[in-house]
Amino acid sequence: MRIVDGAKTIISLLRDLNSMSRDEKVDFYQSKCDYYQGIVELGLVVSALVTLCFIYSDYMINGTVRHTLLPRLSILFFIVIFYIVTHFWSHNSRVMVVMDFFLGHGMVIAASWTAYNLVDRSNSIEGIIIVNLIWLVVGFVATPMDSVINGIVFIIEIIITNIFNQYTNYDLIMALEVPIIIGIMFVEYVMTAYYLDHYRVTQKLELAMVTDPLTQVYNRHLLEKIISKNAIKDVKTGEHIAVALIDIDDFKKINDENGHYTGDLTLLYMGQKLSKETHDDDYVIRYGGEEFVVILRNCDVNNACARMEQFRLDIVNAKDTPVPFTISVGVSCYTGDYSKTLQNVDNALYKAKNTGKNKVVVM
Repeated sequence: MRIVDGAKTIISLLRDLNSMSRDEKVDFYQSKCDYYQGIVELGLVVSALVTLCFIYSDYMINGTVRHTLLPRLSILFFIVIFYIVTHFWSHNSRVMVVMDFFLGHGMVIAASWTAYNLVDRSNSIEGIIIVNLIWLVVGFVATPMDSVINGIVFIIEIIITNIFNQYTNYDLIMALEVPIIIGIMFVEYVMTAYYLDHYRVTQKLELAMVTDPLTQVYNRHLLEKIISKNAIKDVKTGEHIAVALIDIDDFKKINDENGHYTGDLTLLYMGQKLSKETHDDDYVIRYGGEEFVVILRNCDVNNACARMEQFRLDIVNAKDTPVPFTISVGVSCYTGDYSKTLQNVDNALYKAKNTGKNKVVVM
């Protein structure tokens, strides 16, 4: 039953994986690479350095290391290139995966060059089979398609190096290697599916950290993710952004006269109403108590004012509110300085609250 349940889980995860959008898959594989890259990189570099110890076995076979020393030391060239490239492109998962395979194939090239200089190549079959452990390790950060391409490249490498090395068990090598590569592809596809389960759980935890449990909109922790060095991240050149600060008028009175449960229902209503009437790329944040910050992307201050005025009227005329209430709103354009912008909307809200409430003020 455990095997059947496991198969059902894998099938479900693979369906989820195949249903992802292109952008979500990019984020997924970036996450997978970030999660496993450290251990993969350590394993590859240690394996590459260990191959230098085979110089002694070369001596036992040839009686000298004169012909095999340079091929063995060539792995250092691949390690240096690996570290230079990964140092500058450490946050690019595609580059990291390519360089992981680069170092793996560097070991193959160094080993094949060494084999060419050995008087006895009968042990080549063991070395070729062992290399598959490298592909299995790199598969933790790679995509299934990467593994397919790498498997084909490795088979081609064996065919080409056989022209020079004349492997004594070439037919046996190919007979074993093809099913092994297919098996590795299958295992890596399954590993990818299982990481997807971890990815989804992580997404839920991250969402819970930035979601207000009462209103189900974002909480202030989201600002730590979208604000960096006092500026909103990922703002395109020329993009207009407006910020609004919304406050429920006389919220304490709602609590005092109707109870905190009704107050909570009013906050929940506000959160749901704002979520419905804002765009997918906007941010609705419960800023504290009965205040909500709305960051309006691709929206100039005039459009923001009109949208907030419509929202204010919708609240006034709504028939489904827990109790009748009104809101005051402060609006300002984003200046590139988030703290200054927030101060502007706070001043605008203060003016709205002190000049009669139930209005939108632009600062």
